[in-house]
Amino acid sequence: MERALRESEMLVIYGLMQDANLTDSALARRCGMKESTVSSIRRRLMDSKHIYFANTPSFHRLGCQIFVQLYGSTNPAVPKDVKDAAHQRFLDETPEIFDSASGEGFVMMSGVYRDFSDYLVTIDRYERAFAGVRAAERTDLKAAFYPMSISKVCNTYNFAPGLHRIFGLDVPKPASNRPVRQETACAALSLMERRTLVHLTEYPNATDAQIAQLMGRSRQTVTNVRKCLLKKGMYTRTCIIPLVLWNIELIAYVHLKFRPDVEPSLREELSNGDWVNLSWYTLERSAEASATYMFRDYKDYLVEMQRMMKPLIESDVLRGDPTISLISTAAAKELRDGYYGPMVRKLVGFGDETPRSAYPSGF
Repeated sequence: MERALRESEMLVIYGLMQDANLTDSALARRCGMKESTVSSIRRRLMDSKHIYFANTPSFHRLGCQIFVQLYGSTNPAVPKDVKDAAHQRFLDETPEIFDSASGEGFVMMSGVYRDFSDYLVTIDRYERAFAGVRAAERTDLKAAFYPMSISKVCNTYNFAPGLHRIFGLDVPKPASNRPVRQETACAALSLMERRTLVHLTEYPNATDAQIAQLMGRSRQTVTNVRKCLLKKGMYTRTCIIPLVLWNIELIAYVHLKFRPDVEPSLREELSNGDWVNLSWYTLERSAEASATYMFRDYKDYLVEMQRMMKPLIESDVLRGDPTISLISTAAAKELRDGYYGPMVRKLVGFGDETPRSAYPSGF
């Protein structure tokens, strides 16, 4: 059994969840610790895979128009590792899905698409992958659609508020990374910018010098291009925690449907509540919403879920009961998490032109 997190470790994790770009010195000042202590903790957490980093692309700046949440139940008669392996094969051919997790009898997949036609290609591929003798391994998929033109979406994960609650740290609450409306517009990128963006998303821990080695360019050139990409808002540095983490036993995936006659002002007011603030990945439009939460244990889940849903239930704005899929982190498997490289390759027009075996190791 994993030991409990020390307060110093919780502070470092919490700080990086708020700002993944913090240097050790800046993080040390924020946490009130020595820089050497922070550096040691960060290295230990990364080595043990309890935190890792991703460069999350700005999907709307790459021409994507729609987010889709796919989720559903699986056949309990089929062993979980068999179902996981079958879905892994499907995901290997589906770059648009950047996040996927499975639990006992449940699979969730998050994807982003340029248009609805691209989404239908994914569904057709899924049907082919699970046809015939593979039919028993499929998920009874349901889909929730969030077109950017009428939705509020989160490009990056929002772990800090939930961790603040679970860790119980005596520090100020963080500002929530709330879902926002984003206008789809393809940014004009040079060949160098597109190539650099692919490498940044595929190898988020690579230094500018290592990326320069991949591209056959100077480190200064890569540094300048990276700064241009940041100025154009093409990606965001994000710190991610795996599902299996100390102090967290349960993950809840929640799908809500709202009554069509709800006043827009009331709907907007309700979206300022903790059911959005504490969700670490949220998509919403006027008719529905998808949210994801973390809990210490089952008792914590019962108390907190009831508290978060209470304003929605009392306001009589829901169309039916929320659909809640609860996953034990002990039984969960991350099939995809922050897996952006293949998607970015496709969106910028590179496909799979560079095999992974061509990349230097050690990134």
